[in-house]
Amino acid sequence: MKRGAFAISVMACLMLTGCSIFPKPAPKPSDYEVSFSMDNATPFVTAPKSQYQAQFQVTVTKWNQNFDPGKTEVFLIVTDKTAPVIDLESDNANNFAYGGWFNLSVENPVLKSLGLQPISTTRVPNNWFNVVNANKASARFVARTESPVNPVDWRFVIMATQGNQGKVKVLWTKVVKPS
Repeated sequence: MKRGAFAISVMACLMLTGCSIFPKPAPKPSDYEVSFSMDNATPFVTAPKSQYQAQFQVTVTKWNQNFDPGKTEVFLIVTDKTAPVIDLESDNANNFAYGGWFNLSVENPVLKSLGLQPISTTRVPNNWFNVVNANKASARFVARTESPVNPVDWRFVIMATQGNQGKVKVLWTKVVKPS
């Protein structure tokens, strides 16, 4: 087959299958925007009597999913300055889902360096979510802790991680304070 015919057949294959020979770009912080505020409405779930809970209204206005999900992940972590979050729930599973993998020895030092509470290692960490539907997603979240948290101390962290041959590194973080 001649070179020109080969190039045309490759281009036709790419157009028909939608595949790309170019790697997807790494996620950039400017491609992700989230805001949240305390929600004082009646909680959609209730905590056991031994736990405290806070409810948030969360809005995602920008969430670019154009990256290789096999090597990179961008997710939301709910944290604060004083008490580990031991559980988190959303009322909108169509837009937000527990997801992916989590490497505490990588993410926890980053949270600590930001002045935030690392994730507890004595329990299954349940305080991160993947954004499933990136089209202006909105939901209520309930976070549970074992001690009360001042409302101004809550943070959502957008974190991008990259895996490379079994090693994980944090590419960047964006810390979002309550509005």
